[in-house]
Amino acid sequence: MTEPSAITNPILKARGVTKSYALGAKQIEVLKGIDLEIMPGEFVSIVGASGSGKSTLLHLLGGLDSPDSGLIEVQGRELTRMSGTRLSGFRNQSIGFVFQAYHLFPELNALENVALPARIARKSSRQAQAFARQWLERVGLSHRLDHRPYELSGGEQQRVAIARALINQPVLLLADEPTGNLDSESGSGILELLLELRDACQLTLLMATHDQAMASHTDRIVRLNDGKIAGF
Repeated sequence: MTEPSAITNPILKARGVTKSYALGAKQIEVLKGIDLEIMPGEFVSIVGASGSGKSTLLHLLGGLDSPDSGLIEVQGRELTRMSGTRLSGFRNQSIGFVFQAYHLFPELNALENVALPARIARKSSRQAQAFARQWLERVGLSHRLDHRPYELSGGEQQRVAIARALINQPVLLLADEPTGNLDSESGSGILELLLELRDACQLTLLMATHDQAMASHTDRIVRLNDGKIAGF
């Protein structure tokens, strides 16, 4: 495993993060005061039983949702103080997301799906497509540029999603059960790809997974239990 960067400042910091949801008249506490630091270059896995709050925590750390209380910083910038517009722009440029369900647009081919975040970042169509081609080649799909999601295997769809997440060269990649819908062979291939890209692109990765074997390949394991960090 690659050692984390010598830089001492964490790239991601959470302090006292809480989150609850209403279920009828009842409030369900999902996260109960999370403190967490991730250093540049680390590959950290978050493990826990279903319902322990893994996905909720990842969404909060990436600015996809807001905590009820607490502080979340990425690269020293406090997400919880950003306006909606500023946060959207920051996410697009600095944070990549990969989900279990891929979330590819079915009407777009692989090249168009990958190019989309670059177009949102106001790259020209030519630039965005050139970058998308490079990333699809990097994830082993240069022969699948014109294929739509339904024409791709699950493993190929996840590779497209990874290329899309990285096209704007984010410093942080958040992956929520990235192999949850894949067979063991395809899942192993996705893990190998993430490890390769972490080293090649100097990425910091945070991955939620229920797979202990997959978590064992990461630099550090964070265990969630009943909405709290139970150990490292």
